[in-house]
Amino acid sequence: MAKDPYRVLGLPYGAAPGVVLETYRRLVKTHHPDRNGNSPESTRRFQEIQLAFEDIRGRPVPDGSIEERLAKLQAELKEQGPHKRGEDPSLTRVNSLIDGLDDLASSLDKL
Repeated sequence: MAKDPYRVLGLPYGAAPGVVLETYRRLVKTHHPDRNGNSPESTRRFQEIQLAFEDIRGRPVPDGSIEERLAKLQAELKEQGPHKRGEDPSLTRVNSLIDGLDDLASSLDKL
């Protein structure tokens, strides 16, 4: 059973987002493995804090490690292939508007 994220962070249920963020930052600084050595306990507590924060913020927990997600993304990009570029219709419209303004300016100069 998953732990209550508010209890993990030591917050009252339904705390304001600003309070949640402030508490999260304070706890992360305190329990970061780089500060407390790479002991299994500090790493576990740090991950527990991060998961609780993610749960409160409503973000989905990522599937797999960063390397696995990156490999999956690269495979998806290879499947799509290069993007074919054509003439952008909005650029064509802007160019024709500018040409029209140039013609109008020339006509006004002749007056």
